[in-house]
Amino acid sequence: MKKPKPAPKADDRLAALHAQGLDVTGIADRDGTPLVQWRKPPTEAERAQANLILPGALHDA
Repeated sequence: MKKPKPAPKADDRLAALHAQGLDVTGIADRDGTPLVQWRKPPTEAERAQANLILPGALHDA
């Protein structure tokens, strides 16, 4: 059984989202849950792609 990957640090998470071409301004923590801050409202596909990188993330849009 594979060990789950450790959650990347904030800078790594933002870089990972930018590497996928997502238009994200930052990542904040809300009670231990990542909150993705978008420049413009994301499409459902963009939200899904961000959730693959940050499972369980909240979105501000």
